[in-house]
Amino acid sequence: MHSALWAISLIFLLSVARKLYLRAQARRNVPPGPRGWPILGNLPQVARESRVWHLFDKWKEEYGSLTYLNMLGEDFIIINTRAAAIELCERRSARYSDRPRSIVSEYIGSEMAMPFARYTKSWQYQRRAIHEVLHTGVSLQYTPVQLEEAIILTHKLLFDSSATLREKLNGSAATVLSVIYGKQSFPVSVKDERKPDVTVSETPNQLLLTSDPLQNLSNIGHRLTSSISPGGYLVDYFRVLDFLPPSLAKWKRDAQRDHKRISKLYEGYYDDAVRMDQHRASLCAKLTDTELASGLSVKEKAWVAGVTSTAALETTSTTMSYFLYAMSCDANIQRRAHMELDRVVGRGRIPTISDMDSLPYIRAITQEVLRWNPPLPIIAPRRASEDDWYEGHFIPKNAALMLNIWSMNRDKDVYGPNVDEFQPERFLESFDISSNTGDFTLKAEYQNNDGHNAYGFGRRKCVGRHVADNSLFIGMSLILWALHIEPVKDYKPKGEIKRVVDTANPVPDFACTFIPRFPGADIMLQNLHSEIIRTRE
Repeated sequence: MHSALWAISLIFLLSVARKLYLRAQARRNVPPGPRGWPILGNLPQVARESRVWHLFDKWKEEYGSLTYLNMLGEDFIIINTRAAAIELCERRSARYSDRPRSIVSEYIGSEMAMPFARYTKSWQYQRRAIHEVLHTGVSLQYTPVQLEEAIILTHKLLFDSSATLREKLNGSAATVLSVIYGKQSFPVSVKDERKPDVTVSETPNQLLLTSDPLQNLSNIGHRLTSSISPGGYLVDYFRVLDFLPPSLAKWKRDAQRDHKRISKLYEGYYDDAVRMDQHRASLCAKLTDTELASGLSVKEKAWVAGVTSTAALETTSTTMSYFLYAMSCDANIQRRAHMELDRVVGRGRIPTISDMDSLPYIRAITQEVLRWNPPLPIIAPRRASEDDWYEGHFIPKNAALMLNIWSMNRDKDVYGPNVDEFQPERFLESFDISSNTGDFTLKAEYQNNDGHNAYGFGRRKCVGRHVADNSLFIGMSLILWALHIEPVKDYKPKGEIKRVVDTANPVPDFACTFIPRFPGADIMLQNLHSEIIRTRE
């Protein structure tokens, strides 16, 4: 009897030993990566970079489709190519749809923030609720209000000298905020009369709240993205620090405080929207439907709406900033866009969403902006739920995998050698650049293809991308139809604001002026703007 037990125990121990040996052998085949420091690994190299995607891009050139990092003993893999992203995050999505733990982000509230939450039932409920009102089948329902908001923005660019360009562009996200909170319930054009407490931060990773709801949403967005940035917080790699009480851990006090403040704001905006939206047309109103949002608490519903609006504001305003920056730098691109608009739309009416298929050059501009400077150059990391292999490289279970969108969008094998330049023509069939016909054609592969990777991959792909694409097309086409965009001569950049490592692309530091593109454009804008204001009163 005893000999049988010894035999079984020996077989078990040998089996465990064999598995450990094989895994140790497999780990010798992790993807290549830069040499790190003793114990700390690559953490110091990553933590000191404010635009870490530039460092990742450099490593991609040296190490290929996957780059392995040791972050204080934690496995971290950067996905550098579209082919690898499609294979791992789409074809093997069941293994790569979860998020690794991000302790500071969790204290702030990431489990109620769908883009950052773990792959749980709650995440599925949140995504289903957002998909219900933002998917492609309903996206065209929002184009009338998107056109109104584009008119308001274009009017501000031309006539409003009281606001900064950044403030005007923040307002460009009002379209999606209207979809989420309802046109009459969210104060997108005025200061918030509730006046939440203002805290002036001494360090960039502390949340600043003001009396302006749009600025609040932008600041919340940066607080969330900075909390998940690789190398941002030691506690994510040295987790014993999480046992420290808040009195000894400032990062924990700040995160817990910010969770309460963000919740208060989100719940206030949500309550106002539900109370004021009698037609039940907004996301907030639809979230009151128990069938649509089953499994979500009232607080979670408020966070679904709040995080969706935060993401919409930051990505839309950043993309529009880079659009105007690119236009101010290249008069020839504007000239070609103007030729196409004159040929297709003329000057007697404004462009609408129905013109999209007839305006391939404008579509190429929207695609090129998102390729050239995506609002999120790197996307929140995934977690490998099991050991896996890709092209001979071992991916350990629980490894964090980050999508390097910046490098994917600058793949010279896909986009040509001039990937750092803004060139919409890369999406078009060859044409004579001296031609004055304004007749362009999208390449066949981009007719139904984004032409960029900014929206992500697999089950985590941006759920509101169809609404966003329509909004960007309408806004950019109207601005180009009505205005000339010119750089301010002798403008001196203020220099980049120093802040903690962030996964969000900072807006460009530039200045430009706007003038009517043709006689009567300003009058048409005035009349259209007046009509919108009259109908909204």
